Amino acid sequence: MARRENISRTFGARSASYERYLFLNAAESKRRRVHFRAVSGMLLLAALLQAAAPAPWYFAVSGDARDCGGVVMPRIASAIAARRAEAPVAFFWHLGDFRRASDIDCDVAMRLAPAFDCKDRHAELLPRDAMGTYLDGEWDDFLERQVKPFGDLPVFPTPGNHEIYAQRTRDEYRQKFRALLTQEPIHRQRILDRRNGVGGVEGETYYRFQRGGVDFLVLDNADGTFSREQMLWVTRVLSADARDPAITTIVAGMHAALPFSIERRHGMDDSCAGLCSGKHVYDLLFRASRGALVAGAKPKKVYLFASHAHTFEAGAYDTPEHAGQVLPGWIVGTAGAEQYRKPLRYGYLEVAVKPGGDLVPRFRDVTRGARGLDGENGALLDYCFERNLEEPPVPKPVVDCACGAAP
Repeated sequence: MARRENISRTFGARSASYERYLFLNAAESKRRRVHFRAVSGMLLLAALLQAAAPAPWYFAVSGDARDCGGVVMPRIASAIAARRAEAPVAFFWHLGDFRRASDIDCDVAMRLAPAFDCKDRHAELLPRDAMGTYLDGEWDDFLERQVKPFGDLPVFPTPGNHEIYAQRTRDEYRQKFRALLTQEPIHRQRILDRRNGVGGVEGETYYRFQRGGVDFLVLDNADGTFSREQMLWVTRVLSADARDPAITTIVAGMHAALPFSIERRHGMDDSCAGLCSGKHVYDLLFRASRGALVAGAKPKKVYLFASHAHTFEAGAYDTPEHAGQVLPGWIVGTAGAEQYRKPLRYGYLEVAVKPGGDLVPRFRDVTRGARGLDGENGALLDYCFERNLEEPPVPKPVVDCACGAAP
């Protein structure tokens, strides 16, 4: 009231001007109220649309868990569980090399003899029958200390080269890990594949499963190559995917990276059998990404994962040999094996699968401070997180191979 009286005195007899002031003031207030309601409505609409948008789903992947896998893998499991609210992972994909096999893993040796030095490896500190006892129980140790910490979360295994060391065979692998190799949804996919002509053998070392329009191919190159039977199976699988409009994305994972990767010093490049079979599979996957496998097919999104090299690398196939045909790929050999460089880096790739099938990977580090198994040896933790290093493999020259026709 006082403000209006002051304004009235100021304007004096100029009542018309005063009335015009009141009119403009009211109009401005109304404009601001309308603007506020419009902005509020837009914010509310945006919030509703965001809430209604389909959420991504997640999976996790890592490999090479020998040496310190009994220390690192439980920490990966606890890290995944801790992020359940932000990123509810649907499964963990192990890319192979569960245990060392060619010698006793550091985490096993130090449980037998706490004074054992994993770098010097003085065998006299271990019981005389330590190696034989170790080989009898290495895969049980893997199941107990690496798989069990994931609880109800499915773990999908991939065979690595160390799974066929020490005279191990694929038949032994199939028998020991039968429960993992025939779990759902692998078994259900086998039944469907037998019906639609893709084929496959129950409990085989290579397999596939589908989720949300994504086809996951778990491949076996444990001996550095792909068998003829497996390459024919891959051809049938990718051809079926090309014809299936429900499949938007193909994800292929294996232990050793396909040829001409950024880590070719430790991939499929050191033999003609590996180079030729790996190039053939890469070519099939690239053609699937261009819709060129079968007539009338639409392009699929294709992603590749591998380990074998004890490091983390993105852009695994962004190399001169793949110029113009680069597929997105990652190397994730960070689950406990001796690393190539300091600082030591352990962890896993957390992969978001967006609606429409795009993959968005993000590396998640795990550290000594993460929750591991009860009763861990402090000296073992010191070694694993400070000294678990090896020199990277010496690069091998590219083999000049006459690969010939595909099978």
